[in-house]
Amino acid sequence: MCQIFTARKTQFLIVDDKQLEILAGCLLGDGSIYKKGAIQIEQGEKQKDYLMWKYEELKSLVSVNPRKITRIRKDGKTSCSYRFVLKQYFRRWRKKIYRGSRKMINSTIINLLMPLSLAVWYMDDGCLRSNSQVILCTDSYSKNSLKMLRQHLARKWGIKTKIKLKKEPKTQKVYERLTIGSVYMVKFLDIIRPYIIPSMTYKILDPVTTRSIRRVRNR
Repeated sequence: MCQIFTARKTQFLIVDDKQLEILAGCLLGDGSIYKKGAIQIEQGEKQKDYLMWKYEELKSLVSVNPRKITRIRKDGKTSCSYRFVLKQYFRRWRKKIYRGSRKMINSTIINLLMPLSLAVWYMDDGCLRSNSQVILCTDSYSKNSLKMLRQHLARKWGIKTKIKLKKEPKTQKVYERLTIGSVYMVKFLDIIRPYIIPSMTYKILDPVTTRSIRRVRNR
């Protein structure tokens, strides 16, 4: 499944299987592709360890090393995140995955989805609700994208999902989120558990007690 990406006839980039799987998870989650083909990976300050794990796995593809980004919010408070950028070899993905500025689910992503991809997606955009439901933020996806994703999860792993509507109080905008109920939640977590890094174990259940594992504090 190793792929070769080209920028020009004489310039190419080899992306191995594991890196492809991680990138698929990133693009389902918080990752984005610039118009020129560079992929941006960014996480909040509390997820710095997670970002550095991604960086170590994708280091051979990186053009801009991790750096701290500081922003002034509308309320005057400061927020920080960490970001690195991959080389500009992913323009063909940009053309296939994006419609304007919006990411779409299609065969380009679906064909790369493996347990590691699901784990990265969950670490990016997933959470537990009362130990009985997994919620995956899919706010930016179209109904067709969600339909394809739900069909793939059911067909490949036997995981059935539902759509939950969430209204944003300030804007009153309604978002659609993917949910996995208690019947299929254990199966989903068992699939991704081996790939969850130590600093993100607070997002999964303890396999014995079925209680949330406490978050690993940053040292």
